[in-house]
Amino acid sequence: MKILSDAYLMRLLSDGYQWPMSVLLKRYGNMVYRLVSRLLQDSDEVDDIAQEVFIKVWMKAADYDEKYKLSTWIYHIAYNLSVDCLRELDRKAVFESEYGVFSDGSLNFADPTVKDDFRKLLKIVLSKLTPSQRGVFCLSELEGLSYKEISDITGMTYDSIKSNLYLARKNIRNTLQRRYK
Repeated sequence: MKILSDAYLMRLLSDGYQWPMSVLLKRYGNMVYRLVSRLLQDSDEVDDIAQEVFIKVWMKAADYDEKYKLSTWIYHIAYNLSVDCLRELDRKAVFESEYGVFSDGSLNFADPTVKDDFRKLLKIVLSKLTPSQRGVFCLSELEGLSYKEISDITGMTYDSIKSNLYLARKNIRNTLQRRYK
């Protein structure tokens, strides 16, 4: 079976063919879901944003530049949509907190092999980070991306990535120390 290149699939998609989308969903769906779920930590929003990522991939297929990896381009879309959603959720939380309304927001990780206790702990420590720190930490430590790839996805400079990662690790360490003293 011949494996079709990402560039070829994107050209077909931009030419109006629909079937390449199913191949891209199989190829990148877990990656997108994993990143979005780690950034948002809200199962209702995760599904919506993950779907929105692929809608945007479809609508912007003609804008894809083949000199970049498709995974980086899709990460970039997922990251930006997630950060936008976090900002909206933060605004909503400030408004709702004035009226004492908070939702449960249970967590739904895509990776079932991760133990429940670890997932709960990860949710707690990630919730203590700013959106930028959370994004950089997830991309670097949980997704294993290089600083260059993170820069391509987020638009941050090397120094900004390094600073956000340092602060994220520091905040995580402090959260864990407070929790387990």
